Amino acid sequence: MIERSCKRPRAQISNRAPRRLSHEQRRQQILKAAEEQFAATGLGSTTTVALAKAAGISEPMLYIHFGTKQKLFQAVIKRNSQHRLAALREGFFSIPDLPPLECIESMAESTVLACVEDVGNASVMAWGLMELPEFAAEVYRAEIGAVEALWDSEIGTRFADSPVRTRLAVHLMPYAVHACMAFGFWLTTLRHKPATALPHARLYAGGIVDAARAVLNFPPLSFEVPTSPLSAQRELVR
Repeated sequence: MIERSCKRPRAQISNRAPRRLSHEQRRQQILKAAEEQFAATGLGSTTTVALAKAAGISEPMLYIHFGTKQKLFQAVIKRNSQHRLAALREGFFSIPDLPPLECIESMAESTVLACVEDVGNASVMAWGLMELPEFAAEVYRAEIGAVEALWDSEIGTRFADSPVRTRLAVHLMPYAVHACMAFGFWLTTLRHKPATALPHARLYAGGIVDAARAVLNFPPLSFEVPTSPLSAQRELVR
């Protein structure tokens, strides 16, 4: 009779030590955890204890990498803005070839939704504008400029040979960018997520399309730029 052993084979114990994160990897880990904390409670109500715990590190390690809680918050604001811009680029990239008005509608929708996406949720920027207004306003102005550049590039690429290119770029794009960003931030402050924000974004994008129709229906003469300040003054007094 064959005896069967009841002993189970022992699990092999690895002698490998856990891989240490590089300095940059650790910074990104802290920034990611801090973004979630700051998005929920802002700068003033978020403690370094909570930040360190969320990142799985000690408080001294937090100070080693960022110096102060305010500097960490500033780094999170910049990172948050960069992620929002990356999300918008991805949104534009996924837009298929469409007629001008449908394309503008998709661009407007993407711009609004980029503000509520989890990866670039604008709650952090909203807190920054309230608690570090000078710093956050500078980052936000740079973001607005980058979004305008994205719109201008997209319009130039998609409508390179179209007669509507200049009208859309000059007379619609600045308004559309500021309006869509402002609306996206408003949806974020109301705690919308992408799923609940989508119908609002689509409705708002329809309004941008109405503005585009108005721009494209302007008579050509209204787009002429005066050749000198004097001619501009004469136009005003006519």
